[in-house]
Amino acid sequence: MEFLASIKENIPDYAKDIRLNLDAVISRSSLSAEDAVGSALAAAYAAKSKFLIDAFKSGLSDVDANAALTAAALMGMNNVWYPYPEMTDDAQLKTLPPQLRMNAYASHGGVEKKRFELFALVASIIGKCHFCVKSHYATLKQEGLSSEQLRDAGRIAAVVNAAALVLAAEGK
Repeated sequence: MEFLASIKENIPDYAKDIRLNLDAVISRSSLSAEDAVGSALAAAYAAKSKFLIDAFKSGLSDVDANAALTAAALMGMNNVWYPYPEMTDDAQLKTLPPQLRMNAYASHGGVEKKRFELFALVASIIGKCHFCVKSHYATLKQEGLSSEQLRDAGRIAAVVNAAALVLAAEGK
């Protein structure tokens, strides 16, 4: 995972823990390498870090990168919509369908359902939508992911989000 070295060399010493955690959460994840890097890409997209998006995309096939980006893009919409009716506390609004296009769910972004859900979970963790996190987490448990793997998905989200903040502060 050569791309990790290029990320780490851009993270300053004040964020040494973040730099060290990148290896731990991605290279030594209980997730497969492709799932860990795809999750990192979805997290980078959700964290709005072009630098990280470009780096993580280089470690994936075009199909995997597209699926991670598709999941994260949909979560960018869903992580805002689904909490909205709850925030309004409007009983009628809560019963109305969102009427938002989400056709990519049917094809899972071109990868198996479990992987697409994993990418959506990681983006939703950063998006802080508890409805989406709970839904994707439950689906992934049903799909056979262990608590350790789901913990690692959360760790990837946390570290990539922190790396994005550091890189943004450094103008990258």
